[in-house]
Amino acid sequence: MPRQKYKLNTESLDFEVIKIPLRRKTQRFLVMFVSSLILFFIYTQIYYQFFESPKIMLLKSKTLNVKLKYDLLLKDIENADKIVNDINQRDQNMYRTLFGLDKISYTAERTNIDHQKEYLVYNVNKTFEGLNKFRRKVYIQSKSFDIISKYAANMERMALCMPSIPPIDLKKARVSDSFGWRPDPFTGLPRQHKGLDFPAAVGTPIYASGDGVVSRVTYSNSRESYGNVIDINHGFGYLTRYAHLSKILVREGMSVKRGDMIGLCGNTGRSKGPHLHYEVRYYGEPLNPKKFYIDESKEISYDKIINRTK
Repeated sequence: MPRQKYKLNTESLDFEVIKIPLRRKTQRFLVMFVSSLILFFIYTQIYYQFFESPKIMLLKSKTLNVKLKYDLLLKDIENADKIVNDINQRDQNMYRTLFGLDKISYTAERTNIDHQKEYLVYNVNKTFEGLNKFRRKVYIQSKSFDIISKYAANMERMALCMPSIPPIDLKKARVSDSFGWRPDPFTGLPRQHKGLDFPAAVGTPIYASGDGVVSRVTYSNSRESYGNVIDINHGFGYLTRYAHLSKILVREGMSVKRGDMIGLCGNTGRSKGPHLHYEVRYYGEPLNPKKFYIDESKEISYDKIINRTK
């Protein structure tokens, strides 16, 4: 029970109970309540100024853990990016140069990781944006390797198809007219010679200079033509032509191997004497055939040259 307060009545000389009005009680309560709130606020501010709540400490710990993980993730991206760049350098400077392929570019795909460190570590969206660019770079590189693997698989086949031996035994023939401009033997006027001429006796064997398929066989007695002609398609853009033959030993569509006898030297067509006219073309453009073989006839026999290059 609340303790009663009394006062002395001077008239009756009795002690009377002091009655506090409800309004005053209410005022006292409000003053005490507001004072309590003010004291609580001051206490809370002082406490959090020097101490952290368990919840804040937990959140800070989790935040630090996330930052550490992003640091590790960024380092992994940087290391992987260095590896891909190293692979790209070998790809550009070795493999693609070897196969004559155009270089690939990362211009639109560069991750620029060094300059992203300021915000990638603390920003999930930016980090995943960097990862997506890196994945794109890896995808481009993998597609490049697919192309290189395809070319590598064809290299052995291409080596066999290249017209890399002379079409005639050079001990039985010699080169008379070289590739390029020369006086026409009939008119004396300058005229482009699109191959090499090998004077030889009629009936001298003529050989395929590389693996391929006979794409055309032509028989002609016209003095304005190549006479009897064989065209061999070697693939990879290469075609060889053997003209002025006396006899053709193959037919169109027939597959031939390097060193196979395909015909005999002759004097057919626009010719002033028995010889082989030999051309090498790359996608239709005539090339100097002499750049495709080495004259080793003085050192080893033609049969050994053929067997060694098969």
